[in-house]
Amino acid sequence: MNGAARWWLLSDLHLGVSDDDPRRPSAVLPGFLRREVLAVAGTQRHVAFVGDTFELVGLAEDESLARLESILARHLDTFRALEACAARGVQLHFVCGNHDVELARPSVAARLSALLSPGEPTRVRVHPWFLHVPHVLVAEHGHQHHALHRIPEVLRSAVNGTDELNLPPLAAWNAHPSNSRLSRAGAVARSCLASELAERRIREPAYDEMLQSESFRLALDEAAVRDLARLSRFRTVSALPRAATRMVLAAAGRRTAGEEPPAAAGRVARTLEEHGSGVAWYVSGHTHRALESELEACTTRYVNTGTWCSDVRGRGPDRRDRRAFPYAVIDVARDGSTNGGLRYWRPDGGSAVPVSEY
Repeated sequence: MNGAARWWLLSDLHLGVSDDDPRRPSAVLPGFLRREVLAVAGTQRHVAFVGDTFELVGLAEDESLARLESILARHLDTFRALEACAARGVQLHFVCGNHDVELARPSVAARLSALLSPGEPTRVRVHPWFLHVPHVLVAEHGHQHHALHRIPEVLRSAVNGTDELNLPPLAAWNAHPSNSRLSRAGAVARSCLASELAERRIREPAYDEMLQSESFRLALDEAAVRDLARLSRFRTVSALPRAATRMVLAAAGRRTAGEEPPAAAGRVARTLEEHGSGVAWYVSGHTHRALESELEACTTRYVNTGTWCSDVRGRGPDRRDRRAFPYAVIDVARDGSTNGGLRYWRPDGGSAVPVSEY
């Protein structure tokens, strides 16, 4: 990377066709973009949405396009703020999550770029798997390491230029809300079988060719990309008991995840180090738990950007203060050194508050 740069990373806004979330993330985001991002000058500016920005899960191609346009029209202030960022030279990145995996479809990604930056579509980039800035950061949503949301062949649509997406088991369950439990269970069983078969296919030469193409885009060694693709794996025998446990706990109002970095984050960071491509920061979302921490047995620092919606699950200040919105900021100096970490945006205070100040 040439010159100084600043990255702002946030996730899990879950913007849909309605605006009924009490926390109203779309009402807060425009102020954040204008006062935190557009107010900065003299540096390369990047804003990365680390998955689940939109609610697009389980839709066909035409439905995804229509839904995306409806969401942006519903959240007009956010739409205009993102347009302003792109027009003023800010690079916008959208990492696919399990709720907006449809962005991996080339047609949907192209439509997003055309809507937000019609004059220069390259100002908007969609990352179907993860975002990599050499020696600086890796940002992925995190669902690829969660069996119930994992899509093994995540690259098939983006690399081949097709609009095929095989949704994971939990999405199959949610996609049949009006059917009988037996019918929904059958859909999950078929999806589990499809996931098992997909896990086999990503270990075949044909998928290795896709990984080779992706390695060029990611600026990563092909062997590293192949190892990362196979770092986690879906297995029905372990996934279904976890799903049952999750449903029981959810019915009792409890959650299963703890307040520590997921083991997968450490595996990703150490795999990159083993291939000589270590990064200073690993950023993810998905758990809705904002967190900054060290990772075991490596030099990479972990940040989870939590959520801007009302479904906050962590024990951080955003749990008790509904006007605290988590994000990560990473400054990259000209010599490649970095600093930053987890912050909280308060729209009434108009400033970024480090975790230590809470």
